[in-house]
Amino acid sequence: MTELVLAKITQKGQMTIPQEIREALEVNTGDYVVLRPLLGGVFLSKADVSPQVRAEDALRHLVIALGKQAEARGIHEDVDLDSIIEDIQRRAYEEQRCDGLDKRSAFSDRASALE
Repeated sequence: MTELVLAKITQKGQMTIPQEIREALEVNTGDYVVLRPLLGGVFLSKADVSPQVRAEDALRHLVIALGKQAEARGIHEDVDLDSIIEDIQRRAYEEQRCDGLDKRSAFSDRASALE
């Protein structure tokens, strides 16, 4: 394998890993690679992960983040989330209903003024 290979970065920040390097790393279409900053450059290696592992990690981070948001808003494990959701839905329905009534009332007022 050659020691130095140039790759051009596209406008989208993408580059093609030359075939010689892909073969040496045994990297195939759909595989993940790891890019690590190293000594003013980048170290490239094949990643031993799958999209499923990444999805599980993402879900885990999401659950943790939602838990922190809930705690910040005063929602704890002992709180009945169903009743909170029902209350939010009821308030949203009432706001929409009132907004609709206001619009109908304004329309009626305009219609009366035209008569």
